[in-house]
Amino acid sequence: MSFSDLQGNRLYEVMQMWNAGIAQVKHGYLALGEAVSILKKEKLWRLSGSQPVSWNQFCTQELHCSVSQANRLAEIYVTLGDALRNIPIDISKVTLLLPYLVGLPEDQKAVILEQSKDLTVEAIKNNLKDMQGNGCKATDVCAHEGDLEDWRRCRGCGKFFMAGGKGCQIGSQYEVLESEIRRITVCASTKF
Repeated sequence: MSFSDLQGNRLYEVMQMWNAGIAQVKHGYLALGEAVSILKKEKLWRLSGSQPVSWNQFCTQELHCSVSQANRLAEIYVTLGDALRNIPIDISKVTLLLPYLVGLPEDQKAVILEQSKDLTVEAIKNNLKDMQGNGCKATDVCAHEGDLEDWRRCRGCGKFFMAGGKGCQIGSQYEVLESEIRRITVCASTKF
C-alpha cells in the first residue's frame, strides 16, 4: 500500500470520527431539547430543591444556560425532532434554519434539512436571503455581468495569480503547475 493510500485511509477514519461526533452532538441537542420541553410543559422546574422563583432562575441555576438557549433547545426538539433524527446535519445549520422551518409540514422540513446538510453556512445564509426576497444581498450574487476576471490559485503555496500570468515561482524560474492550479472567477468590480 502506498503512502498516499495510507494517508487516504487515515483521512477516511478521521472523517468518520468527525461525522460520528456531529451525530452525537445532534442527538445530544435533541435529548436536551426533549428534557427542557418536558420541564416547561409539566412545570417540573417549580419542584426544584433550590426553589427558583422563575423559569429564568431555573435555567441559570439548574440548567446552567440562558433562557434563550433553553428555549432554543426545546424549539429544536418540538419543531424538528422527528425530521432531524435521520439527517446527518450540523447543529449550527439547524439553528440557522430553525426560524424558517417553524410551521412547515414535516415532509417540507425534511426536504429543506436534507438539501442543506451538505451546504456551507454561508450558502445557507444566501439561500435564506433569496427566500426572504433579499437575494441581491447574497454574497454569491454579482450584478456586474460581463465584468469578470479569471484568477488561479496555487494549491502548493496558496497564492493567487491573474489568468494568463506567470504562475508560481519554483526555484529561479516561473512555471505554471496546471495540476496544482484551481481556476477562480471573481467580479472585476470587487475591491479587496
